[in-house]
Amino acid sequence: MAPPKILILIPELKEVEPDDNLATISTAKELERHYDRLGYPHEMRHFEYVPAEFRAVVREVQPDCIFNLVESVSGTSRLIHVPPIYIEEINLAYTGSPSHALELSNDKILAKKILNWLDLPTPAWGTIKTLSGRPADGTWFVKAQHEHASFGITQRNVTKGTDAAVEVARQLTTEHKIPWIIEEFIAGREFNVSVIETPEGPRTLPVAEIVFKDYGDKLYNIVDYNAKWNEQSFEYRNTVRSYEFPASDRKLLAALEEIAIKTWKGFDLRGWARVDFRVDSQNRPYVVDVNANPDLSLDAGFMAAAQRAEIAPEVAVRTITDASFTYL
Repeated sequence: MAPPKILILIPELKEVEPDDNLATISTAKELERHYDRLGYPHEMRHFEYVPAEFRAVVREVQPDCIFNLVESVSGTSRLIHVPPIYIEEINLAYTGSPSHALELSNDKILAKKILNWLDLPTPAWGTIKTLSGRPADGTWFVKAQHEHASFGITQRNVTKGTDAAVEVARQLTTEHKIPWIIEEFIAGREFNVSVIETPEGPRTLPVAEIVFKDYGDKLYNIVDYNAKWNEQSFEYRNTVRSYEFPASDRKLLAALEEIAIKTWKGFDLRGWARVDFRVDSQNRPYVVDVNANPDLSLDAGFMAAAQRAEIAPEVAVRTITDASFTYL
């Protein structure tokens, strides 16, 4: 049987690209090398927003499967669910989560409501509208409602009290022209649980803890923009993954894996995903992000966890690709 032909779908490119789009292009080139090792024919193309132009690309390439790497459309992550809609309309196999799962997980307000409905732990939250004039103590974290990849996140996003958080959210709204949510900040540890779809169902990969080295008392332990993208920064150099845990963490790790699988099923995730957690001083975990299409680059969390599980990158890609054909 001939191997399937893969269309690697990447974002349209603009004159000035955000770091996550540039990272996606790099990931796509790595993906080409993985498919070369598998012996799968492949072509890389940009996503076309005009439906007729997108269908023309598909007719030209004639793929058996589309590997969807599109993380933003027309410069916004709010349209992340559009490429799967186009693919679903032509009834073609594609990797990753379906359009509804991408839309629900990418919108942090919708994701919060679903997590509450699933009775899964997540920090309290609000918006400029719901928290204005309703002061509350505690520490709060201002996040973009739809953007990802630590967009707009710096140390100033963590504030004392909701009044200060609302002011920061207003400033960021003016600066970036996008909506923001305000989430209770869980001081403590941070964990990532990657999940891959196998013929037997979703499988959790080794849990990773994000360790904030030498942050001290003056910096909040967050993966901000510097920690994710600025390789010369203190934050980047001192934010590291660890897979080594004491025996006392076994119960916590099992709880994280259980919640990650419940999140996967509740959001109807497919292919590969990652669930991010904060854990407080009493070892209570909270889901802080549902990432339906985490970065697949070799130095990112998902592939690092896969390799920790002794799954070679091309084997992970083959597993994800195989899963796509089960939904036709």
